[in-house]
Amino acid sequence: MFCLRRRLALLAVAVVLFPLLRISGDAQSTDQQAIQLMRAGKFHEAELLWRQIAKSNPTAAPVHANLGLALAEQGDLPGAAAEYRRSLALSPHQPEVSLDLGLAEFKQGHFTAAIPPFRAASRAKPQDARIKVLLGMSYFGAREYLKAIPYLQTASKADPGNLELHNVLAQSCMQSKQLDCALEEFKAILAVNPDSVQAHMMMAEALDGASRRAEAIQELETAERIAPNEPNVHFELGYLYYTQRDYDRAVPEFQLELKNNPGYAQAYTYLGDIAFHKNDDAGAEPLLNKARELGDQSRLVYFDLGCVYADEKRNQEALAAFQRAEQIDPAEPDAHYRLARLYMTLGQKQKADEEFAKTKQLHSKTEESLIQKVSGGAANTSGGNAAQAPRP
Repeated sequence: MFCLRRRLALLAVAVVLFPLLRISGDAQSTDQQAIQLMRAGKFHEAELLWRQIAKSNPTAAPVHANLGLALAEQGDLPGAAAEYRRSLALSPHQPEVSLDLGLAEFKQGHFTAAIPPFRAASRAKPQDARIKVLLGMSYFGAREYLKAIPYLQTASKADPGNLELHNVLAQSCMQSKQLDCALEEFKAILAVNPDSVQAHMMMAEALDGASRRAEAIQELETAERIAPNEPNVHFELGYLYYTQRDYDRAVPEFQLELKNNPGYAQAYTYLGDIAFHKNDDAGAEPLLNKARELGDQSRLVYFDLGCVYADEKRNQEALAAFQRAEQIDPAEPDAHYRLARLYMTLGQKQKADEEFAKTKQLHSKTEESLIQKVSGGAANTSGGNAAQAPRP
């Protein structure tokens, strides 16, 4: 991200600073040798000399800063960060060293640790657009999306053609539920690149989150036409059809997703659920079991399996499935209700009464949005919600 000219500029600063350190003539000669080695790209040899100087001048902040730079050039980012911190502890107001420390932490994926030094560098250099980008990306990496937005907005306005910045800003807006902001950014991306499949897909998520489901479907249909083999596009479109109970259009989309990705567990889950709601227990059971084998441990899988088992009088299997569904999400009333009925069948009236009482206390949840579905909400997939036609 930062070119060799910047490193040479740092070295030039070091040349100016080191004569001010009140060190011996021999040490001054050694530091000049270290600087020459760094200019020549011989960073390991330079490191050894900086360490030698640091032993005799442990309180010289520039020594530790240059040692950190030598380590960073060799890929030793933890060691570099430690030296930058030592330098800043000795002399806190060093914007370039703060920036280098932030970079060392950022490159290690330590986004939270990168934020304070980047903020220090930004305070010293408020007009430096690079630092604002790094701050925004650090907040994004640390999942502090709301804090990332103003930095990313400033950066994207300064570089309006940078689609990656618009994309990260849009994702930050979505994750912090600033859907108008997200839609604005996706429109900006599509104005530059109307065939951006990812932009169409994410715009669909934002539109769905804003309860504009018909427009969301249109965006996914566009994405599907542009790139029919794009991962997830058929699943997302199928899911939106599914929430509209348009099962005839949902089924082929889930099947197309499985053609592209045979291991897509959730596609099996929804195909199984659709079969269940069409009273096709024989078709639903293998699909739901396949979803479970592939790793979908969602509530919907167990609830539907429990219903299938109960219909077939496989009461103990039904009991285990309903109990598992209830354990995954005890706030959903339908598993409590089906458990109550099953307990009545098994002659366990007290347990049945308890489950009937829980059913009365609970209310149905709202359906899951596409944003929740594709960002991790799938683990808590619900059954019997507003998107589904309940089956007795």
